[in-house]
Amino acid sequence: MLPDYLHIGSAKAASTWLYQICLEHPEIYTPPHNDNINFFLVHYHKGLNWYKTQYFSEWKSEKVGGEFSNSYLLSDVALRRIARDLPEVRLTCILRNPVERAYLHWAHAYYKSGRAPADPETDSGNPLDILPERSTGQLFGIPLDAVRHPNGWMWCRMWLEPGLYAAHLTRIEALFPDERLYVMLYDDLCADPEGLAKGFFEFLGVDSSFRPDSLLRDINPDTEETDPAALSEEMRSFLRDFYRSDIEELAKMIGRDLSNWK
Repeated sequence: MLPDYLHIGSAKAASTWLYQICLEHPEIYTPPHNDNINFFLVHYHKGLNWYKTQYFSEWKSEKVGGEFSNSYLLSDVALRRIARDLPEVRLTCILRNPVERAYLHWAHAYYKSGRAPADPETDSGNPLDILPERSTGQLFGIPLDAVRHPNGWMWCRMWLEPGLYAAHLTRIEALFPDERLYVMLYDDLCADPEGLAKGFFEFLGVDSSFRPDSLLRDINPDTEETDPAALSEEMRSFLRDFYRSDIEELAKMIGRDLSNWK
């Protein structure tokens, strides 16, 4: 069988938490060892039969089945493949304040890379320079400020473009009926996780009274370095300006007040 629903992102917006509560729900099948499959972007050449066998062969009696792939929100190629091959599929996403999301996306890679804070006596000041210990092909020692450099467009695409939610949803609306997309906000998860889970379950058509054990669990807690509060005011101001117009458009699209994101 092919999936009934796809959770398409965004990254750094509690998709792992949502994946965990899906694993616990008795009426939902989700591949138990794969929380970021990305088939329609990365492995599409292997074919739909491979996809079914690889990820859904154990789906038996559960009412609905689906998978999680954060790349789908961003990829026009993947979305067009999904629209063609899964014409009735339902799509869900959780959107987080794009300033926070951009910082987390960068910080999780930067600090996991083992990069030490810059030494002001040796740092060249060029955000695109990679220090000698990062010259082995590992690119995640790049500072976030690289997105402001004229030649830093690749980093802008990696860390900032995923947060241009209105642009991404516009592509989705061109391919799928409105009723097949369910947009959630990370702010609502923080305020009322039970309410967010209930709405998600209702959209999928499964028992919305089910209360998962993971409901109040912090699946991926932030460290001090990866806490968005660590973002400098200068960079925060730049990111707010970068996202402002897209946030305004998104607010109109989903009918929500997003003024606290600006």
